[in-house]
Amino acid sequence: MHLFFSKNIKKEKQILSLDESRHCLFSLRKKINDTIFITEGNGVLYSANIYSIRNQRIEYNNLKIISQKKNSPKIHIAIAPTKNKSRFEWFLEKATEIGVDEISPIICENSERKIINEARCEKILIAAMKQAQNSILPKLNKLVKLADFFTKRQQNTYIAHCYDTEKINFKTIMTNNTKEKITILIGPEGDFTNQEIIFSEKMGAQPITLSNNRLRTETAAIIASSIAQTTL
Repeated sequence: MHLFFSKNIKKEKQILSLDESRHCLFSLRKKINDTIFITEGNGVLYSANIYSIRNQRIEYNNLKIISQKKNSPKIHIAIAPTKNKSRFEWFLEKATEIGVDEISPIICENSERKIINEARCEKILIAAMKQAQNSILPKLNKLVKLADFFTKRQQNTYIAHCYDTEKINFKTIMTNNTKEKITILIGPEGDFTNQEIIFSEKMGAQPITLSNNRLRTETAAIIASSIAQTTL
């Protein structure tokens, strides 16, 4: 099954984007009356039929819901983008495959990357969703400072860090989890500062450990996502 992404589902005029249409027509050789599968990234998978091709744009009809998917708990990863942008992009891809619902890039004291290309990140998320045949597209939030991240109430929040302080194993927490949404904070290569950890804990974040080993930022984020996903 080849999956297409569309923001026009349920609108009066149902048309695939030019890029999606060209891929459908020239790579997959689809034609009028063929069935295609579409999602807008909200967990709903549709089937539809191609009924018109105009100026290399596909119009479709006979929209039917095939399946509906809803993650519980919803997984929200707040992560400091890595210095090497390819590692952060790898995280975006794998997080989508795993089933992360929301991603918040954050800036910390030790952050070495304080700018991201949002448009490129969105393309990576969409491509990963389609490749994994996953109907959930992670919501990518704006890059903000850690303090600003907490201006919105973050319920059921956990912070992973490498300081030698009391922490709970994240697997233990998730084994008994009944929460509808969880948020996991992952710091930069230089880790969170002690002040950032104290601040996050004051804001309600619970310190956790993910492994006995020291992990890269992107690896820690994927392990946290995987542990959380096993409770779905």
